[in-house]
Amino acid sequence: MTDSRASKIRCNGQNPCANCSTHRQQCQYRPSRRGGARRGAAAAEELALRRAERLANETNTGIHVEASDADSEGYHRRSEIDATVPVPVLLPSPVEREPQRCGRVLDNSSIGFPSARSGSGITDNGLLRTGDRSAWSLRAYRCDQDLINAYYIFIHPYFPVLPPPAESQYSDRYMTLIPQSPHANASLLPYWPTSSLGLAVAAILALIPHPGDVYAAHEEAVTLRRSYADLYARSALETVEDSLESFSEMDLSKGPRSTLHPDVPRKMESVLALGLLTLYECCQRGNVAKMRVRANQALTVAMDLSLHGQKSLTDCFDARRRCWWGTISLVYLSSLMTASPPIITSDDLRITIPFPEIRGCREPWPLLINAQVLLLHSCSIERQLIQGDNNNNSDNSNNPRLPSSLREEIKSLDTSLLDLAAEADRYRCIANCQGTEADSERILWATSSALLHMARLALHRIRAFPEPSIFFSEQCDLLASNTGRSSSRPFQLSPSRMNEINSLFPFTEQESIRICLQSSLVVSRISRRLPSPNPAYSDAADAPDGENTASWVSRSRPSLGSPRSIPYLACGQLQCFYALTMVLWRVRAAAYAGNLSSVYYLLDRPSVQTEVQDAERLMEELHLGMEALMASFRADSVFEGVGMMAKEMEAVYKATIMD
Repeated sequence: MTDSRASKIRCNGQNPCANCSTHRQQCQYRPSRRGGARRGAAAAEELALRRAERLANETNTGIHVEASDADSEGYHRRSEIDATVPVPVLLPSPVEREPQRCGRVLDNSSIGFPSARSGSGITDNGLLRTGDRSAWSLRAYRCDQDLINAYYIFIHPYFPVLPPPAESQYSDRYMTLIPQSPHANASLLPYWPTSSLGLAVAAILALIPHPGDVYAAHEEAVTLRRSYADLYARSALETVEDSLESFSEMDLSKGPRSTLHPDVPRKMESVLALGLLTLYECCQRGNVAKMRVRANQALTVAMDLSLHGQKSLTDCFDARRRCWWGTISLVYLSSLMTASPPIITSDDLRITIPFPEIRGCREPWPLLINAQVLLLHSCSIERQLIQGDNNNNSDNSNNPRLPSSLREEIKSLDTSLLDLAAEADRYRCIANCQGTEADSERILWATSSALLHMARLALHRIRAFPEPSIFFSEQCDLLASNTGRSSSRPFQLSPSRMNEINSLFPFTEQESIRICLQSSLVVSRISRRLPSPNPAYSDAADAPDGENTASWVSRSRPSLGSPRSIPYLACGQLQCFYALTMVLWRVRAAAYAGNLSSVYYLLDRPSVQTEVQDAERLMEELHLGMEALMASFRADSVFEGVGMMAKEMEAVYKATIMD
């Protein structure tokens, strides 16, 4: 049998072959094993994915390179067509899309999603372009695996409600979208999560600009991120409501699992999604009322699933206890923000499930919950001190008197706070490990310590600083939330109520000021040391040098880029900044008046010979503490609820420095 290739005959590989029949030869076609260009659609997609992965490995930050000229021209043509037709906000049905676990874009043009095969927006280098407005850019992910990997980078260290990663961590693999309009359009997204948990995670991640985005703080860029984040959040809530209709009594360990994590039952995703939406309402929207609604919804669903009960050690036991205690933590947080009691307390007899363990260490979670309990108690006493005061009424009979038992209650609570804070300092978790679990262990410990000192500040704040507050942030104004006043004017206790507090409080004004100073400086040091996410971290043994940098090590941060945390402690930090500002004003006023002896109680072993240097050293420490808190707020300003407080803090700081 003659080989057509040896006879220089172009064989088309068919049987019978036309050219071989013409030459009256018997054909035996053998396909070439040589390499060459593969110009098919599937080959082009594979080539694009390989090129994107190579670029991601080279940059260690993500895929955000410019498109080729030919691709850009195609996109400009598409943009011109799209600009003439109004595009509605599309909500892809989660039923119509299958879960995606790999780094490949699914071809599902029936619901308007771009695909590399259809040529509708993803270039060979991995960049999705729909316009040339460089001021607008959005972080997006292409599959479940990349999305959950980003969760472990940006969310898990600060709120570890999921089990440890089921797969090795790798550097953040995001895509940069450059839409033509700041209004959300789901059809432009390369991937749509199929679960409420995935949508809630995507809502938070959409708020984070990509590194090096010089336009991140521009109003158009902020509007773009907000519109897509709200789209994800609304879709997550709708998906939760749809999933609740299908709830039935069953063993969670025997049901279907989440596409994001194999150890998480699918029915538990609704609780986790509502928990993340609670943080979204708190940090992004600054809506404490909705925050409490979401936290209570999560608690209700968790109790319906019996997550609070002790059951056998199944393969989802760790997921159950992390989900439950994370929900309880959010319930306490919402109670603190709304000045209202939690609908269930941590010592409820119905709760039998143990605390979670992080790498075998059980202590951070009970410490965190106990700190929240004591903070709630401190805020309750603070409300009691100001409740019922009517500073516009001279008739003291209309103001209810404080109970005499409050004196011993304050002393007992202050002692408990000191003891628990000392325990936190003495038994803090020290580990030489890296990764998201190691970071979450350290951060929970630091967060617990910060909460304890915030509680001590809340307990002494009214006694130390009876002056009207210099902040008018209604979201964090405890006085406003309890008096129903407008935040447009300062609030001040009446002289009769202040006299009553002064006679009842077991600490003098100077002692309370010193306590507020010490606790505020502790919180500022914790804020300074709190690590920012490390998108370049990888568990891979062959990771390039520098990629496995420990997340706990401080890194330089741009003015607006990767947040330093999930800033659910922002209100406590704002009160600490207030205390440092008030102390600074007093010390500086004493220095200007040449009467430093009036602030000797704030100085360390002062004397007439050293009082000036002692005062300057204290003022420098106060400046550093204020700047540390400002840096934390500035980094977390990607969340708009924190951004508003950051602007207020900046204004107060400038007024204080220039005074």
